[in-house]
Order: sequence, then C-alpha cells, then structure tokens
Amino acid sequence: MQWVQEGDRWRWQDIPGVDAWFTTRHGGIGAPPYDSLNLSFSVGDDPDTVKENRRLAVPQGLSRLVMAQQIHQDGVAWVDSSESGRGALDPTTSLQGLDGLLTRDVHLTLGMGFADCVPIFLADVFGRWVGILHAGWRGTVLGVQRRAVMEIVAAGYDLGDIRVGIGPSIGPCCYEVDRAVEEPVRKVLTTASTLGPGRDEAHWMLDLWSTNRLILESLGILREHIAVLGLCTSCHHEFFSYRRDQTPTGRMGGFICRT
Repeated sequence: MQWVQEGDRWRWQDIPGVDAWFTTRHGGIGAPPYDSLNLSFSVGDDPDTVKENRRLAVPQGLSRLVMAQQIHQDGVAWVDSSESGRGALDPTTSLQGLDGLLTRDVHLTLGMGFADCVPIFLADVFGRWVGILHAGWRGTVLGVQRRAVMEIVAAGYDLGDIRVGIGPSIGPCCYEVDRAVEEPVRKVLTTASTLGPGRDEAHWMLDLWSTNRLILESLGILREHIAVLGLCTSCHHEFFSYRRDQTPTGRMGGFICRT
C-alpha cells in the first residue's frame, strides 16, 4: 500500500479492485491564476474550462462522478448509482451537508476538491467499498474520519479490513494556527500532541497528517494500514494552495472508485 506519482497525478495503489488518485495543478487547459487543472466552479474560473478539466481528471466519465458540498463538518454518507452525476457539472446539485462519501457501487466515482485540506482515501482491503473524506482542521477535530469508520463498521465491515491513504495537504512546515485552532486540537488528542512551536507563544505549527493518523489509530486502525504521502501543498508549487496563494487560486481533486 503506497503512493506513486504517475505524470500529473499521485495514485494510491496496491489495493485490488480500487483506483484512487489525486491531481496536481498541471495537465489542464486553464489560464493564470488557475493554470492549469483547476477543478472548482466556486473560485472564479471559467465554468466551461472547469468542465473540460473535470473531464480530463476523471477518465471514467462525469456521468458517474459524485461530489459533496464540503462544509468543513463531519457529515458522511453512503451513496449509490441513484446519485450518479451529482455535483459533476453543476455545484448546486452536489450532495449537501457532507464532507465524506462512501460507496459499494462499482458504477460510481467519488470526488472532492482540495487546496490545503487533507484528502483521506478509504478502501476495503478486498475492494468491496471505497470512500473519500475532506478534512480541514474543523472536520479533523469534529471527527469526520471517526464518523466514516462508524458508518463502515455499522454497515457490517470489519475494522481490520479498512485501509487509509492520506494525500497531499498543507504540512506541519507551513500550517501555522492560533489559539482558536490549538485548543480544540488538544482536546481531541489528549495523549499525543501534533502541535509544534510557531512564531510566538500564541501560535503553533499544526501537523494535520499526524492528527488524522492518530485519531484513526485510536479507532483501532493499525498504523501499517495508513499510508501518509507527506507532501505539503504550500511547499510544492505543483499544487494549488489557499494558504500560500490566497485568492484567487484553484483546487485539486481527489477521486476514488471500484474497478
């Protein structure tokens, strides 16, 4: 279970029957500052450009793509073919109130947009289901990963069969936070800290990769079943980064499907 770079995307691989990938900002048709593979309709880019970029990013076809609203909360839901196409070409049709999607349907591709938040890919070791989560600091401390694991176990699947891939996001090298973030993080992680010193006593450097990994481990997922890529979207300019670029800037995409 590992991450490998394939051209202009990173692929989480080694799970039979599962295809999971994360795009960079390259390989699309967009003009600056959205050059070139911006996948978001909500950042001011030309809608026709975004549609074409999504077609380039999802070779399985947009008719099977399902995307969520992404509101920095902990909502997670199972979806099936009745939601095919939701959010793919019109953001107003995305699944509302959700930051996590799970499916058993082989005819669906699940998708989320990212600029610095953590993409969490989930899959069954036997390829029976897949999922994807959007975890900014709020979703992380609210427990979007916890909610997803609860949904998976409630559906009858074994905790030991869950595999996790944590993709590119802002890293502990660049993500400085203040007390409004530090306090809820410490409440969630009572036995281990993922906060390092910041510029002064009122700021900290937050490691969202380790925060999510430790929460998942606390739920019973083994460390060897969690693959953290460890690429910072702010450091590496092949990615869009809201923290680095402010606005306007584009969004990458994380996608996963059964094959």
